[in-house]
Amino acid sequence: MHNYLTPFTYMDGVITHQQPYANVNQASVKQVPAANFTGVLAKWSWIVLLIAAFVQVLIFTTLPNVVAVASVLLAWQIVKRIFLKKEMLEAFPLSSFLIIGYASTQFYFPIIFTLIEGKPLVFNLDLPYDVFLHSTVTIVVLALAHYVYRSLPYKHGTQSNSWLVKAGLFNIPSDLQLWIMGFMGIGATFYVYLYTPDIGWEVTGSASDKAIQALMPFSYIPFFIPFGEMYGKDKPVGKSTVLLLIGYTLLLFLVSIGRNSRGGFMIGFTTLGFSYIMGLMLGKYKNKIFTVKNAMIAVFAGWLLTGPVADIGTAMVLVRAHRMNIPYDELIGLTLDAYGDKEAIRRYRLADITSKHDWDENYLDNILLARFCNIKFNDASLVQAARIGGQDPYMATFVEDYIWATLPQPFLDVFKINIDKKMLKGVSMGDYLYYRAGGPKEALGGFRTGSMAGTGMATFGWWYMVFLGVGMIPVFLLFDLLYYKRKVQNPLTGTIYMQATFSICGMLGLDAVFRYLPSESVASIAIFLIRDFIQAIILYLVIYHGTRMLNLLVRKRKPALVTSN
Repeated sequence: MHNYLTPFTYMDGVITHQQPYANVNQASVKQVPAANFTGVLAKWSWIVLLIAAFVQVLIFTTLPNVVAVASVLLAWQIVKRIFLKKEMLEAFPLSSFLIIGYASTQFYFPIIFTLIEGKPLVFNLDLPYDVFLHSTVTIVVLALAHYVYRSLPYKHGTQSNSWLVKAGLFNIPSDLQLWIMGFMGIGATFYVYLYTPDIGWEVTGSASDKAIQALMPFSYIPFFIPFGEMYGKDKPVGKSTVLLLIGYTLLLFLVSIGRNSRGGFMIGFTTLGFSYIMGLMLGKYKNKIFTVKNAMIAVFAGWLLTGPVADIGTAMVLVRAHRMNIPYDELIGLTLDAYGDKEAIRRYRLADITSKHDWDENYLDNILLARFCNIKFNDASLVQAARIGGQDPYMATFVEDYIWATLPQPFLDVFKINIDKKMLKGVSMGDYLYYRAGGPKEALGGFRTGSMAGTGMATFGWWYMVFLGVGMIPVFLLFDLLYYKRKVQNPLTGTIYMQATFSICGMLGLDAVFRYLPSESVASIAIFLIRDFIQAIILYLVIYHGTRMLNLLVRKRKPALVTSN
C-alpha cells in the first residue's frame, strides 16, 4: 500500500518519519493522554444528569415521570461504566460511539432539553412506561451484544495487511483532494435537487442519476481539513483555509435552502461537532476546553441553534409546499421572507403543537434539537402497534420486501424477486405501520417517522430484540473497521507508540453512527449489512483514487513517498 501525502515510511510494521521531515512539529507526534477529558466528561455528564433528574422529580412528581427518570439514570450508568471510558473508546471507538449516541438521543438529551423547555421528561407521551421499557431493554441488549463482539477472536484495528488498508481506505488525502470531493458533493446536490429536481424527489431512477445522488454527502468533507489529526495529517491549518471554509459554508447554506433541507446544512455541522468530541475523547486535541473563550463560543453556538438556525429551519417547513413548483432562486427568496416573519413562525409552531391527533410527533419546541432526541416517535409507533394488537403478517411481508427493495434492480431481476420497489421506497415504515393500524391509504407516502420499538412489536413481538442483538454484532465489527491503529516511531526519541487513525470515510459517517439506532426498524440492520456499508466503502475508494489522480495532475510532480507495505 502506498500513501503519497505524508512524511512517514512503513518499515517492519513500524511507521517512522523520513529524514527530510525530521523537524516535524513534535506536538503532532506526541501522544496526548486521553483519560483526562474522557474521565471529566463521564464525571460531569453524571453530575449534570443527577441535577436534572432531581429537578425533574421535584417539579414533575407524577409516577410515569419518576419511572422515566429512573430509566434514564440506569441507562446512563450502563453507558458511563462500560462505554464512556478511555480504554473502550481507544479499542472500539465507533461501535462505542454508536451506543453512546443511542443512550444520548433516547435518554440523556430528552431529560436535559425537556427541562430547559420547562417540560416533564414524559411530556406528551401516551405510553410512557412502554417507551422507556423498550429503550431500557434495548440498551441492555446492546451492551450484551457488544460484550459478545468484544469476545470474538478477531482482533481488529491493527492489521497492517487488511484489504481495507491495502485498498487505500486509510491513505491521507491532500487538502486539494478534500476540496475536490466537496465541490463534487455540492455539484451533485445542485444537479439532483436544483437543476433537475425530479431526480431528488423520485424514489427510483436511472443508475447514473442515483450514482450522482450518492455523491451528495461528500459536500461536507472540506470541513474535516481542520481535523487532520483525526485521519493522520500533521500540517496546521492556515488562515486562508479558514476563510475558504467560511465561504464554502455560506455556499452550502444557500444550496441547502434552495433544496429546502434542514439536514442539508445541519448534518455537516453536527458531524464536525462529533469529530471534535471524538478527538477530545481520544486525546488528539488539548482537553482544556473549559475556558472563558470556549464558554463564549458555546453560548454563541447555543443562541445560534435555538434562535436563527431554528427559525430558518421552521421557515423551510413553511415554504415546503412550493419546493417542487418554483425555481430554487425563488424558493430561497420565499424562505428568507418566511424567516423574517417571526409571527408566522410562532403561529406555525403553535399549530404544530395543537393540530395533530392521530399521529402526534410533538415533543420539543426547538425544531433542530428535536432531530436528536424526539422520543415521541417511539411513543407514536407504539400507539399504532397497540392498535394492531399483535404480530401482523402484512407488516412482516412489508419489512421483508423493504429489505429486498434495497438491492439493485438488476439483482432482483436475475433472481426473479418480484416486488414493487417504487411503492416500497415511496413510503416509510411509520407510514405503513399507521396504515395497518387503521389509517387511510392516502397516508402512504407521508413519510412519518416510525420507531424500531413500534414496528418491531407489530412485526415480531418481543422477538425483535433477538434480531437486534444478533444483528448488531456484525454492525459493530464493520463500523470499527473504519478505525485503524498503527505503530509510529518518534524520530527524536525512538519511542514506538500506537497512533489512532480514522478513515475519512468513517469520519464522514460520524453523524450517522451517532444516530444509527433511533431507526424505524430492525430491518435497517439488514440493509446496512447487505448494501449500505459496502456501497459507502466502494464509493469512497473510487472518489479517493479519482481525486488523487487529479491531485497529481494539478501538482505535476510526484509527492514524497509515505508508506509501503
